[in-house]
Amino acid sequence: MTATTPLRAADLYHSGIVVDDFDGAAARLTAATGCSWTRPLEYTVAVRIWDAGGETVDVDMPFRVAFTVGAPNLELVAAVPGTVWTETPGRAVHHLGYWVDDIAAAAAGLRRAGYTLEAAPADDTLHTFGYFIDPSGVRIEIVDRALFPDWPGFLAQLSTS
Repeated sequence: MTATTPLRAADLYHSGIVVDDFDGAAARLTAATGCSWTRPLEYTVAVRIWDAGGETVDVDMPFRVAFTVGAPNLELVAAVPGTVWTETPGRAVHHLGYWVDDIAAAAAGLRRAGYTLEAAPADDTLHTFGYFIDPSGVRIEIVDRALFPDWPGFLAQLSTS
């Protein structure tokens, strides 16, 4: 991160794709590209979601995600209707995921760049992750790098191949 930009291009670590048909999308991507996937992770996380008017709702969000093994990493996310994580027909990439060392500074920089907070942990502090969106619909997820100090090792541990 520099004084003029909140994120560094080199810290882009995945492109997130939200789909209604999780297993089918994974199979089609594998057939088309030869990629292999980690085993799916399934968990629930408490999330606060902001709407366009700034109103919030706290949700216990069921996530089902898998990552491609090896760069460039894709994150496949099972859609959760009625939330930020909904499939958008005609738009394959849902978000770009960036590692950050300072969540608060990255969030402030994104706000200065015209992004608004869309989702984050459901408590009073922005920590671990946050989703930001700009007026054209470009969504960026920032994730605290300390959560996954050995990202390749984490993926290898989940590898199904």
